[in-house]
Amino acid sequence: MATDHLNVIERKLIDTLRSGTYNTTAGVGTGEAWTSGSVIVFGQFPEPEDAQYPCIIVEMIAHGVEEQFMGQLITSGASDAIGELYGVGFNLYCMVERESSMTVNATAYKQRRLLNYLMLNCANVVMDCDFDSTATEVEERHYTGFRQMGYNPELEIWVAQTSMLIMFKNTR
Repeated sequence: MATDHLNVIERKLIDTLRSGTYNTTAGVGTGEAWTSGSVIVFGQFPEPEDAQYPCIIVEMIAHGVEEQFMGQLITSGASDAIGELYGVGFNLYCMVERESSMTVNATAYKQRRLLNYLMLNCANVVMDCDFDSTATEVEERHYTGFRQMGYNPELEIWVAQTSMLIMFKNTR
């Protein structure tokens, strides 16, 4: 039976974002962007009445073969296997509303300042997400940076969106 790589990667991203931890300089120790539970992380868009802020929404947007190996034979541990590099894409949305607040170094961050803080630290967390404890061999990750930002004056919500592609070995 094949490993469920797509769900493993998605779950690991969500759990890591919920904890808010990332590696510090030279990988010695970890930093904490936020305490667990202070930023709500959704694995899909919530119903409007269930939305809580500040939040990050993780949306899987694509998956498929990225590169097929010559003859499909790859070395996997001590045995040869058939496989390819497979990719899975995600959109990540950071959202805050007018009343959202987070204390960072004894200073209250709100609105656009809080959104900026979430964007930087969301990038730190997803780029440092560690898949070592899983059966998924992540080979590469491509992070696009936050390229779309906006404000909805009716809802008083600030949002920023980024994309990420994670490539892994899919052996069968």
